[in-house]
Order: sequence, then C-alpha cells, then structure tokens
Amino acid sequence: VGEMYYNVKPQSSVAMLLAQLFQNKKEFAKANQYLRQALAQETVAEEREKLLVRIGILEMTANNFTEAVKAFNESINIDETDDDGLALYFLAQCYVAGAKDCGTELAKHSVYWVAYDILQKAIPLMEAAGISQAEAAKQLASSYRSVFPTAEECFFAELKEGATYTVNCGLAKGIATKVRYRAQ
Repeated sequence: VGEMYYNVKPQSSVAMLLAQLFQNKKEFAKANQYLRQALAQETVAEEREKLLVRIGILEMTANNFTEAVKAFNESINIDETDDDGLALYFLAQCYVAGAKDCGTELAKHSVYWVAYDILQKAIPLMEAAGISQAEAAKQLASSYRSVFPTAEECFFAELKEGATYTVNCGLAKGIATKVRYRAQ
C-alpha cells in the first residue's frame, strides 16, 4: 500500500518510511532505492546529510564499502560546520574494511593511521552532539592504534615517525597522514 501511495504521490517523507520498512525486513536493495529517491527529492542540507549517512550505513551493511565511502564523503562535504561526527565514525570503519585490498602488511597498517586520524576528529564532534557511539569510537581508535606498524617495520621501510605518508592502496588510497609507531 505504501509503495502504491508513493507512486501516486512521491514525497521524501514517504520514501523514508518505505526505506525504513524495507530495511527492517532486511531488503536492503529496496531500502537503498527509496533512500536514494528521498535524497533526490530533498533540498534541505541537514536532511540530505542525514540521508547520506543512512545510505552509507546501508551500503556498509551490504558490504558495499566503496559506495558507503562515497555517501559518507558526500555527507561530510555538504556542510563541514554542521557535522555530528557519525559520517566520520563510519568512514573510518570503511577505510579499515578496504585495507584487506592492500598487498603488504605495512600498507595495510598504514590505513589505520588514516582511520585513527578520522576518529580523532569524529570523537569530539560526537561528544558535543551527545551521540551515544562516542565511547565506541574511542575504543575503536584505541584498537586501531594497536595495529599501527612497529618502529622496526617503519625503519626497514625507511619511514620516520611524524613524516607525511600517503596511503597507496585500499579505499583510503591517496589520503595523506602521518607516520606513527605502535606503542610498545
């Protein structure tokens, strides 16, 4: 009935309700379809940000991390001054999921530098907005830090602590960060 109503009177609010319905039924493709339709109709920047975060989370659920990264980045770029940190929180997780595509252990570990940087930006935003996942973000950042390359790995790769490093693989490819050693 909801789909028939939407076909007659397509509105962003109805598309959101349908997306939630299909998401609850684990029909992620249909949920994504309606979220994207709602996004196409939405003109309010704050609502577009929220829709993009939902699309990103849905894409993560479907293990489509490339599309999730696109959605989260688009959400972040709408209005960087009105950010609650959730898009950053999930973006960091997408980058880590993409680290599996990196060839060497050092390359895989370097993705964690980027993810850690992003979480360090997300945590205060989440805390300020009262987002309950802020504590989970802190724990995630700590676990990412424990996967940083060792001083020995960096020495043999001729990487000095504090030097600029550009990730060369995975979903974080092309992002610059700083070399950091795993705490020993």
